[in-house]
Amino acid sequence: MDFRLRKIILTVYLPAFLTSFCMGMLAPTIPAKVDLIGGTAFIIGLAVGAQGLGEAFFSIQTGFLINRFGNKKIMLMGMIGLAISGSISGLVQNNLTLYFALFSLGIFYGFFSLSRHSFMTQIVPSEYRGKAFSRFGGINRIGWFFGPVAGGYTAGSLGVDIPFYFISIVSIFTALIIFFSREPKYESSDNSGNNKSRTFKETVAENKKIFAIGGSGHFIMQFLRQCRHVLIPIWAFSIGLGVEELGLIQSISAAIDMTLFYPVGLIMDKYGRKWTSVPSIILLSSGFIFLTYANSFTGLMIVGLLLGFANGLGSGAMLTLGSDLSPKNQPGSFLGIWRLFGWSGNSAGGPISGAIAQTVGNTASALSVSMIGGIGVIIFSFFLPETLKNRSSL
Repeated sequence: MDFRLRKIILTVYLPAFLTSFCMGMLAPTIPAKVDLIGGTAFIIGLAVGAQGLGEAFFSIQTGFLINRFGNKKIMLMGMIGLAISGSISGLVQNNLTLYFALFSLGIFYGFFSLSRHSFMTQIVPSEYRGKAFSRFGGINRIGWFFGPVAGGYTAGSLGVDIPFYFISIVSIFTALIIFFSREPKYESSDNSGNNKSRTFKETVAENKKIFAIGGSGHFIMQFLRQCRHVLIPIWAFSIGLGVEELGLIQSISAAIDMTLFYPVGLIMDKYGRKWTSVPSIILLSSGFIFLTYANSFTGLMIVGLLLGFANGLGSGAMLTLGSDLSPKNQPGSFLGIWRLFGWSGNSAGGPISGAIAQTVGNTASALSVSMIGGIGVIIFSFFLPETLKNRSSL
């Protein structure tokens, strides 16, 4: 099948960069706005988590909406919703209203991100998915890398409400791109003509083994990724490093992370998905063990580089795996449940690793996270098949 990735630059990659850049802009903007209108540290925490909660909470419903209305309509709904939610977030001066606006922002961002995943699953052939999704993941990383810098500068020089309005403008621009693009055309392996939308119970029943094994692996991978953002700062402060040194470690780690997406995609499509996902989770798990030996800036920098490299090896891996395992027809409902596993792991990583560190100690937390990663290594190495060829062995 003849396919060129440049065909999806305007419909996928450009919107991916713009939206991830905008979401990155909110990283420093949300805390600044809550503080400005009189919120406490606890309220800042709630506001920062509102977007992710909204996306996770509606992931399953979004998948079924995609099956019913199609990718393009849900993408457009997502962009229009982002434009409205962004404007409201900029206008309101009340913390409760701001929270619900940010929660809605997460819901509509989920509309867009999940419909893009479904879109790519349907139009990108299996032999190109590694390159397609690794570049997709890399572009998102680049947007998130530069977004916070732009958001902090814009909020500081022009006002904390400006980044929210910028999101609205970008969303309208992206909606126009999507509106004038063509619906994806794909070849289905199901020639029976049975395209009836499946219910939640039917989707779970038909894919229960995939969700039990693959979903558990997805949960653990996202869990480990999120723990990096908690344990590295905790460890840095425990060994007497300042916030400037911590920022340098995190920035260089993120730079290493976002530069690996191109070779990772080539490896996944040439040799198989496990050639990147297995080394990624092994190195992530090992990194938390090495963290316990870091007692200086140099030591923690080395661990940060290792974890950044490990995470970069998994660029687009879970997106690719979800697409490979999803049914050929109407993958939206499957992908909605699949992404819920990932969001659950992402949401659990911070609180669990932080709670263990507070109650038992930093070393115990790092080793506990590594043990959980060890379970993931076993799942990815021995229980998940190589999905480049087929999905029937699960």
